[in-house]
Amino acid sequence: MSRHGRLVGAAGVALALVLASVGVAGPDVRHARASVSSHDQRASAWSSLNAVSARPRSSLPARMMARSAAVNPVFRPLLPQLKGVTVPVLLPTYIPLQNAGNGRLYATVDDRGTYSYLIDIGFTPDCRGATACRLGEVTGGPEVDTPTIFDYPRGRHVRLRNGALALYYPYTCGAGCGDSVLVFQVDGTVYTASLKAGSLSEVLAMANSFAPASAS
Repeated sequence: MSRHGRLVGAAGVALALVLASVGVAGPDVRHARASVSSHDQRASAWSSLNAVSARPRSSLPARMMARSAAVNPVFRPLLPQLKGVTVPVLLPTYIPLQNAGNGRLYATVDDRGTYSYLIDIGFTPDCRGATACRLGEVTGGPEVDTPTIFDYPRGRHVRLRNGALALYYPYTCGAGCGDSVLVFQVDGTVYTASLKAGSLSEVLAMANSFAPASAS
């Protein structure tokens, strides 16, 4: 998917979060999807997210902002690679199975752009999302793995610890099992927490632990 396509997709799912927070759901979302068909309308919809302040929307509490130095050790080696990303870099301080005796976890930057980043988490140093060694991933900004408004009907509304709305996409299994994904917004930027065959409680705990990570 092109970078423009990712922007459109992230704008769509962010718009879906806003619509859900004001009570628009189900078939009404299809009309909203049609309303962002032109470039100007997409840009308007994207920028309008920042104007929605009267409804619950995720904003990091002060205690989380103060934790910017408490970067999970799994991600610490990656910080230099995240320099130049213009969206706030938020990373989970909690990763399920990290301290459960399942061996060491590793993280790799699979994609990084001016407006986004995608980090894979696995059980081997060079896993890079391969199925056998994969644990999950985190993203910030419009990435190719970010669910779009076209995926919205599969999502389920849940709430983060601070009351903000999120979308939960449970994993499905075929030849292998995919990821459970939690999509949420912080100050207009879309973030995701994904876990292979993860439960809602696991991805919620992961998302609730997202905190600023300084890349300077």
